[in-house]
Amino acid sequence: MSTSSKNDIPGNGKKILIGYISSAHGIKGEVRVVPLTDFPERFRRMGSLDLYSNGAFARTLHVVSVREDEGKGEWIVASDLSDRNQAERCAGMSILIEPEDRVPLPEKNFWVDDLIGLSVQDGEGNVLGVVEEFISAAGHEIYEIKDKDGKLHYIPAVEDFVKDIDLNSGKIVVELIEGLW
Repeated sequence: MSTSSKNDIPGNGKKILIGYISSAHGIKGEVRVVPLTDFPERFRRMGSLDLYSNGAFARTLHVVSVREDEGKGEWIVASDLSDRNQAERCAGMSILIEPEDRVPLPEKNFWVDDLIGLSVQDGEGNVLGVVEEFISAAGHEIYEIKDKDGKLHYIPAVEDFVKDIDLNSGKIVVELIEGLW
């Protein structure tokens, strides 16, 4: 069972942050993109990049070419920007996409934001609480569950404990072991 990260920018209408422009590159208007996505290869397929500054739409870059700067983990994007000055004005801007433009995930993989707020139940249908947060820890991921009394519990996001995730019914079924809850 696996999840994929998503960074949601508050106040942006649920658009998803996938990267940002770190700086200009060269003198011909290219920009450096720092990917904030589990799927950085997506930049090779994107025809345009919607840029936002302080949560507000700033402009669209029409992509001409993309290449990876492997040494820095960044992508260099050539677009309709014509010179370094235009590229420098984009530095610090966020690249956001619509939720429906996310990369499709394999079966039994979920977006983190789709899991937040789901009801957590045991195998008998007893409601244990609600998923409050998703934590990436060394070695595995953890669901933070808030019970009806407001107490937080932590369950590893692994198949040994998480038996079913049903987004349509809004629930996660878990199997607890002694001492876990």
